[in-house]
Amino acid sequence: MSVELRITSAAWKQLSEHLLADRHEHAAILVCGHAHAESREVLLVQQVLIAEEPGDAIATSELGISLSPTFIARAAKAARQVGGTVVLCHSHPFPGPVLPSALDLRTEQELCGRALSARLSPVPVGSLILGPDGFDGRVWRGFEARELSRLVVVGERVWIRQRGASSRIRDDHARQVLAWGDDGQHSLANSTVGVVGCGGTGSHVALQLAHLGVGRLVLVDHDVVEQSNLSRLVGVGAAWLGKPKVEAIAALVRQVSSEIAVSEVVSSVLAVETSVLAQCDIIVVATDGHGSRAWLTEFAEQYLISLVDLGVEIQTGERMRAGGGVRVVSPGSGCLQCAGTLSSALVREEYLSSADRELERRRGYLRGDGAPTPSVVALNGVVASLAVLEVCELLTGLLGTPARRLLYRAERRALTMTSIERQEWCYVCGVGGLTGRGDGRLLPRRGGVAA
Repeated sequence: MSVELRITSAAWKQLSEHLLADRHEHAAILVCGHAHAESREVLLVQQVLIAEEPGDAIATSELGISLSPTFIARAAKAARQVGGTVVLCHSHPFPGPVLPSALDLRTEQELCGRALSARLSPVPVGSLILGPDGFDGRVWRGFEARELSRLVVVGERVWIRQRGASSRIRDDHARQVLAWGDDGQHSLANSTVGVVGCGGTGSHVALQLAHLGVGRLVLVDHDVVEQSNLSRLVGVGAAWLGKPKVEAIAALVRQVSSEIAVSEVVSSVLAVETSVLAQCDIIVVATDGHGSRAWLTEFAEQYLISLVDLGVEIQTGERMRAGGGVRVVSPGSGCLQCAGTLSSALVREEYLSSADRELERRRGYLRGDGAPTPSVVALNGVVASLAVLEVCELLTGLLGTPARRLLYRAERRALTMTSIERQEWCYVCGVGGLTGRGDGRLLPRRGGVAA
């Protein structure tokens, strides 16, 4: 099982600026949540504790640094209170490959493998060495250590650094590499993108991501292909009628490229195992419901994952109005709750069990009637392409200007861009919210069951 450290850009800036401030070694401790993500174990940074107060560090020099037992104990106590762990960090502030010294390994074994593992078990304890040109690290369970293989910084960009050789750039990606360079293409190839909702917009998104060369796609949808879907599910024909949408889209993705790993999840997102989506670096939200969006908003904040949310609407009548929106939210910097796009009444309805929903329908209490809404494949394609461009911006910096909220009005042929302001009181991303909680907090489920 591989190991990943995931951290917000604000926390990364605080950590790296301290550790690499000068030619002396410096230290810090990360208080982290913990998550299981398929074949990957993830440490999720909640707090950066800088060793700078008198007594935090016993000695600091160009040759090394020693942390005080009191400082380490304080960090371990903070981690234990949230059911998490710690990562002990120090710098190698000189150019070149980052490699642990024999003293580093002995110290890690003593502190992480013996003293802290006993206090924080069963969650592993981590170590991180940061240099100007790279990183090195391990996680310890007792005296057994595994290398930290992946470092992900989540913010206006999703910055992925992976140990080992870079993937080969395929010839069919040569033209797009001219737009964002080898590093941008490696970032795409090293990424895992979830697409929740494989309908009119989600099918566009999944196939475009396949053409772009993402490394893995996680497709989530509980529906099957119906006759009315054929006019807007890109590439899907009548042979797929009655079969799961995710299977149809996965087959098309594999036709585009046999090198893309595809996970097919035939399930409502409100019932999916968290480990399935916890492996994602970005999740594209292409669902119709408010409940699924609310759940994904909480999930993404807990597991430090960026969301690209999109929706399309057509209003018929004397004067038709049509368009759509794309919202990009990253942990700790505003969420869909802050954006005011979620209806609490509709969220509640979507969480109801089937029996409770039917009871409320008979009583006339349901606001969402479930009636079909207008949908046009061309409009879906416009909004889906805007969303995919924002995925490209997150992973490659293609556009150079991060967007938080895009609004497209088809009748005016107009596109506007606004921001999403983080609300300090927000229970999701505000102070004391869900950032980095990982498996330490149970998410709500349909029917009131937490899982």
